[in-house]
Amino acid sequence: MLQRRRVFDLTNTIMNYVFMVFLLFAGIYLLSFWFELKSEFISGIVVCVNVVAWTVTALSVMLVLIALFIAIADREPKWGTIIWCIVRMIICIALSIVIDVSSILVSEGVSVSL
Repeated sequence: MLQRRRVFDLTNTIMNYVFMVFLLFAGIYLLSFWFELKSEFISGIVVCVNVVAWTVTALSVMLVLIALFIAIADREPKWGTIIWCIVRMIICIALSIVIDVSSILVSEGVSVSL
């Protein structure tokens, strides 16, 4: 019982650090609107943001499933951690979509054909 919780808490801590890396990459991308950066660097940051976002999302889904398994086995759910995993997942997906859309708008522009 205690060993499962330690693994769960360690995984949650690692996911928090990976989420902070995601926010760092997103912040670097957002800084590119104020400072001129090379387009190759920006496209690399966009790729890094997408990879980290989908990694955080996939691991958060696994973490939620593990948390539910531990909650059922121990009859003591950790609702705060489960909710934080879901919120972290939603933030990653939403911010990744916003960065992708803004990257497309900035690099290719908007074309309207009638």
